[in-house]
Amino acid sequence: MSLENARAIALMTLSMAGFAVGDAMVKTASDYMSIAQILIFMATPAAVLFAVMAHRSGQSVFSRSFLSGPVALRNSVEAVTAICMVSALAMAPLALVISITQAVPLFVTIGAAVVLRETVGPRRWAAVLIGLVGVLLMLRPSEGGLSLGAALALAAALGLALRDLVTRITPVSIGTLQMAAWGMFALIPAGIVMLPFTGPHENPSALGWLTVGVASIANAGAYYAITAAMRLGDVSAVTPFRYSRLLFALIIAIVFFAERPDILTLIGAAIVIGSGLFVMWRERKASVSDNN
Repeated sequence: MSLENARAIALMTLSMAGFAVGDAMVKTASDYMSIAQILIFMATPAAVLFAVMAHRSGQSVFSRSFLSGPVALRNSVEAVTAICMVSALAMAPLALVISITQAVPLFVTIGAAVVLRETVGPRRWAAVLIGLVGVLLMLRPSEGGLSLGAALALAAALGLALRDLVTRITPVSIGTLQMAAWGMFALIPAGIVMLPFTGPHENPSALGWLTVGVASIANAGAYYAITAAMRLGDVSAVTPFRYSRLLFALIIAIVFFAERPDILTLIGAAIVIGSGLFVMWRERKASVSDNN
């Protein structure tokens, strides 16, 4: 293994730990403030940080590209997805929410085939279908329907997949930090719009401010680390370590939230991760074959 790949894997793992901490802090913050407040207070410092970083790297956030169709769509999806994710974390067990969102690569594969007309072979389709069975095991739909928290986690996973698909058609001239800053800024009006529909809106306590502050810093740091990892190492070597987020989330859920994920959640998560890894492996083989 090259030194660059080793460093990239370390950064990816660190990023997933950061996202898991951010998720846990969002869940904790929901005890002290409304979902709308969390969105606003968490997004504002992250948006400013990314804007400064973008400016320092020569990427202006005051660009006409902000008005382009793909960027506008991506920002809209980012806002709706954040609402679903924060709401899911507030309502459902942390381990369940993060387990369901591990299905994002499977949804991206479906979207790439259906929307972007990318070629997906029968083995990848089979892996995707098996992965969806794992999702159903975690959701456990019954006559009473899905729990609202689980449904929102599924909506967040679909939103994350759609965001990734839109990112693929975004002009390469638009920088990663520009998109990150715009995506975070999009959460602020989304939180403002949600104010009348969530509540009560209390003045956050010191602990509330601390948790949402840590969530903002952890998520921003994780985003930066994942960006650096993808630029430094080979995608095929680094991407599988995205699934380490679930391991960190399970540890936090068990130790700090006294959660005990049931056997169906664990089996479903294992099926989804196994299917996702197989899809990545097949995509890598197909890419190598095409290049040859």
